[in-house]
Amino acid sequence: MPEHNAGSDTLSPFPWNRNFETGIEEIDQQHKVLVDILNRLARHFVSGVARVDCEHILDELLDYAAFHFKSEEAIWHEGLGTGDAVRNHHDSHQLFFAQIQIFRGSKAREEQVLADIFDYLARWLAFHILESDRRMALTVLELKRGSTLAEARRVVDDQLSGQMSSTVSALLEKYAAMSARVARSIREARRDRP
Repeated sequence: MPEHNAGSDTLSPFPWNRNFETGIEEIDQQHKVLVDILNRLARHFVSGVARVDCEHILDELLDYAAFHFKSEEAIWHEGLGTGDAVRNHHDSHQLFFAQIQIFRGSKAREEQVLADIFDYLARWLAFHILESDRRMALTVLELKRGSTLAEARRVVDDQLSGQMSSTVSALLEKYAAMSARVARSIREARRDRP
């Protein structure tokens, strides 16, 4: 069941959860904006408004994602240099944009394309924040405490294993189920439109 957003009178199919917090305020605030835009996009998709209105919100999400990715990558670059982890993170951002363009170019029925876009966005965002961004942020914060890179990675691996890993897995399953329900609602709302 989608959860109510305390700061809003509307339901949020993708509720913010404190487990998404990375410990870097700038990144966390930007992630909250992305989640807010994603929720607005989902509400528009489900409400059956014209696809062009949904496309405007999707464009807003992509524009903000581009801003956020650039900002985030600057933080990783400053804190971690130009190693494989930073390059791989950048590549995952580029693949995100490429996948959205594939969806947009799809010849499938509108309701299926919109459902697929939302499902992808929700799952990608949850996984990317919970797995990749948190790992990078915790590593940067550990380096700022004076650890070497090897020590920081070991500390972060310990933090993200065990019970924390179970929590992340449970959250990913929860968000995957919510995403599937919203995608189903999108297909039904759009299919029943005159």
